[in-house]
Amino acid sequence: MKTELEKKMRIPKFEYFHPSSIEEACSLLYQYKGEAKVLAGGTDLFVKMKKKEIHPRVLVSLKGISNLDKIEWHDKEGLKIGPLVTHDALVHHPVVRERFDFLAETCFKIGTRQVRNMGTLVGNICNASPSSDAAAPLLVLEAKVKLVHLNGERTIPLQEFFLGPFQTALDPQEIVVGIQIPKPAPFTFGSYQYLHKASSVGETLVGTAVLLIMDPKDLISQEARIALSSVAPTPIRAKAAEKILKGKKLEERIIKEAAQVASEETQPRSRPWYRREMSRVLVERAIFQAMEKIR
Repeated sequence: MKTELEKKMRIPKFEYFHPSSIEEACSLLYQYKGEAKVLAGGTDLFVKMKKKEIHPRVLVSLKGISNLDKIEWHDKEGLKIGPLVTHDALVHHPVVRERFDFLAETCFKIGTRQVRNMGTLVGNICNASPSSDAAAPLLVLEAKVKLVHLNGERTIPLQEFFLGPFQTALDPQEIVVGIQIPKPAPFTFGSYQYLHKASSVGETLVGTAVLLIMDPKDLISQEARIALSSVAPTPIRAKAAEKILKGKKLEERIIKEAAQVASEETQPRSRPWYRREMSRVLVERAIFQAMEKIR
């Protein structure tokens, strides 16, 4: 006999399609309008279905479409990440580890090993959780999202992709076919710092990514980017704090001032004092860690 809890957590029935091309997948989304969901890793999708938060009549799997699990590096265009690329694949990819080390480090901090083996970076972004770990590094890397639909495609900055908690600019009939990260400038260094709520695999309480572009000879910041997650309705860039760092020699006083301003740019939903204070601490810590890499 199944318990009441087991009955409640049972995934509702759905139709399953396994298209062999993006065009076929888009046609299915068009045919079923808002009743279909795209399946990549499923680590967020199936949880929401179990909790009855969403009730798709149709699931359109991308797993039968070739080349969607590719990580590609182009010397001019930068890094391209397909929609079936898992967190674990990014953790171990040599180009990601060499050129985007803090993105690889972030992906290693996401969930458990099982989640990293199944969950995809694109799926994580499409879930649009305000506490997404991957969002902050991608924001400071100025990533873009490529979307396709039955009649064309478009590419938008990740910052414009997030509209609200669990809300994106993705139309129900569109599919995200990749994340594009531009080639980093010389002397680019980054760091991701986070604080979890209860356990190392639990939801992130505060996440902070910092990217610095600076010559190690003089430690003057040519450009600085700061992003935070779980402290606002969407992952955000701390633009006012970035301005404080740009063009300055990164001494302790300047770093502390920028960290304080970054904390004031947050809009926490709960535990506001603690989240702001931890934002200040983690921004400062991330800047110092990025500078350690420079040295």
